Amino acid sequence: MASRAADATIKGYYYQFDTSILKLLKLPNNADSIVVEGIEDIDIRTATDLTTVQCKYLSKPNYIPSAVREPISLMLSHFMENKTSNPLNYVLYAHFTNEQAGTIKTIDRNALKSILTYKVAKSQKEFHTDNNITDADLDKFLSKFKFEFGYEFVEQQKYVIGKIQKYFSCNAFEAETIYYNNSLKIIIDKSIKKSEKDRTITKLEISNLANIKTILYNEWYIKTLTKDKYLITIQKYLKSMNALLPSKEKYFLIGESILNNSTTNLKISKFIENLIDKYYNQGRALRNAKPVTVILECDDNFIKEVKINLIDNEINFNDGYESLKFSPNLFSKAPLIQVSASGKIINSTYRVRVINKKTFDSNTIIAKKSDAFLSFSKNNVSFNGQDPKQFFNIQYCETIEDIFKILN
Repeated sequence: MASRAADATIKGYYYQFDTSILKLLKLPNNADSIVVEGIEDIDIRTATDLTTVQCKYLSKPNYIPSAVREPISLMLSHFMENKTSNPLNYVLYAHFTNEQAGTIKTIDRNALKSILTYKVAKSQKEFHTDNNITDADLDKFLSKFKFEFGYEFVEQQKYVIGKIQKYFSCNAFEAETIYYNNSLKIIIDKSIKKSEKDRTITKLEISNLANIKTILYNEWYIKTLTKDKYLITIQKYLKSMNALLPSKEKYFLIGESILNNSTTNLKISKFIENLIDKYYNQGRALRNAKPVTVILECDDNFIKEVKINLIDNEINFNDGYESLKFSPNLFSKAPLIQVSASGKIINSTYRVRVINKKTFDSNTIIAKKSDAFLSFSKNNVSFNGQDPKQFFNIQYCETIEDIFKILN
């Protein structure tokens, strides 16, 4: 996972995506829309206006004409190609380190000509002259053109999250972990579609995120986070949703890539013991505590070794007899427990459920018993309509230690 100062290309795209979210939130009506990767980076469509926006995240400290020559030349060319019936307005949204974000840079005809003038092999070139663009054409283009200085990368991200928080009337944590990430997901997924229709996003699509309560981190966003921040954010979110209470039926799906990671020091059998100690410790757990369920994305030999280790450590487990004939009813049946006078569990017929992902895939009905289902797999999970009460798709853990940090 990279830091925010990492890849410039990713940062440029990410800056465009953030700007897209801002433009969507500012649309007056739910039927209004944007097109990502349209005429320019973002096309904005309302009932009364059509605007195309070019985003540039530039590393230069101060504005200089040469830095914006290419995007303005492209906009001017488009204007000239459609000048007889062109309803478009043109916006250049560009960040320079020392320029005041949010301010409008005034460009008159002489300034525009200066931008369009350059040298090739010591010979002066004028884009407007070479393309037969008259002063009247330049003036008409300028009447439709606006140049706005953009925010710094991190500053804009915070600004976007603040706008989201206000729009959805939520707290800052929900704004980032739910609504911001799901907004990014919509925009990124749309941006790679072939047709303009499929790259169109209405404000209603963003407004409908109010009905979503699933944390989602897409791969682009992960690249801008340190691993520790990612793990801490997931940890805080799970706590805020009360997903890990001992009284809840918790299912943990551990992905194949994690189980096969050779760099891990914490073995899966020891991890399962830690889960038992944390959520179903005999002598500490209250009578309403539930044993955890562990689903392993592995082959038969691997899970056999895990079960042998549990037996060696005298840990009773329930696997629904998956190696003979799996029984969903027996697997889901609560353990018989013995409780002390103080209401704590001192004995239980089993302390953990363990099955193979292949068994789960053929018996997804058991997921319906889950209060909180945490998937630590890079593969998507299908419940076939047997959805758990809460589902957390946590795809970017690399080791068992990463999962352990989230749960502690």
